[in-house]
Parts: sequence; structure tokens; C-alpha cells
Amino acid sequence: MDFGDKSKFAVTIELDKNYNGAWLFGRICYWVAGIMVGYYDLGTSLRDVLFEMMYIPGDNGKRYCLPLFNLGKEKIFSLISGVLDETSDEIYSYIHEDFMPARFDVGIRVDVFDDWRMFLIDGDKISKFIYKKHGSTSIVENFLPVGEFDQVFNQAYTYLDNLYEEQISKNK
Repeated sequence: MDFGDKSKFAVTIELDKNYNGAWLFGRICYWVAGIMVGYYDLGTSLRDVLFEMMYIPGDNGKRYCLPLFNLGKEKIFSLISGVLDETSDEIYSYIHEDFMPARFDVGIRVDVFDDWRMFLIDGDKISKFIYKKHGSTSIVENFLPVGEFDQVFNQAYTYLDNLYEEQISKNK
């Protein structure tokens, strides 16, 4: 099932025929400007995906940071990666000390996305979606209307949550 527009931002989710109940074995990937991000064919436990997705919707509307948004993609990627990897706190020159930089991270920490880092920063009307595959030298930057990522992501999250709840209630 596709959520969103693959030419902008989308999430594709497919449940395996033998999905093993609440494990929800299947496939997932992001689409960013027509490019697949994630190892869709690898497959994974969509239950685990759901559990890792749960924190991202809470950051909806909390990724606005004009000083960071106005920087180039390489600098943004370096600043966010540095603070998340605990190798640099330079990002605090651009954000308040009480701002949580992890809210920019929109990657799902499961095996099919392990080779990618993905960040979303909101400006006034446009969001920057920046990602890089580990081992690659190129950082990719795409632009979305503010809120589009969250709308699509929340649809995918709700879909998986409903599938999971349906399987849990079958086992009660």
C-alpha cells in the first residue's frame, strides 16, 4: 500500500502473505522525489517498524528552525549527525540549548533503513528532507511543503498500528 506521492514523499508498506500474526512480516520503504530509500526487498518485521515509528509523530510541528534551515545541506547534515553521534555540539550555535536535535531525525531504526540517515527541517513554508546513504559521498536534499512528510508518515503509522491492534485482539 502506498501513502503519499512517490514523486514527492511516500511510504510503501506491503504485508507478506505469511506475515506470522502480530510479527507482521513484510516490506517498507520511503520514496523521496521518486527515489526509493530503504531495502524494500529485504523485508522486516513491520511490528518492529511500528514500535520504532512511534516517536516521529510526536515531533510534528517541532522541527522549525530557520537558522538551521538556511544552511547548506552538507552543513545541516554534519551538524545534526555530529550531535546525534555525540561527536560535536556545534549545532547549539544554531538552536536553543533546550531544543532536542533528535526531532530532526526521521529515519526508522530498523534493518531495512540502517544504511540511511534522514533528517527533516521545517522552514516557514517549506521543509528540507535531507538524506545520505552510508558509504556515499553525496547528500541528497529535497523540498516538501511543511507538514507533508508528517501527514504521509502518520497515515502509514496509523495503518500499521491498526494492523497490529487487529492481530493482538485476535489473540485475546
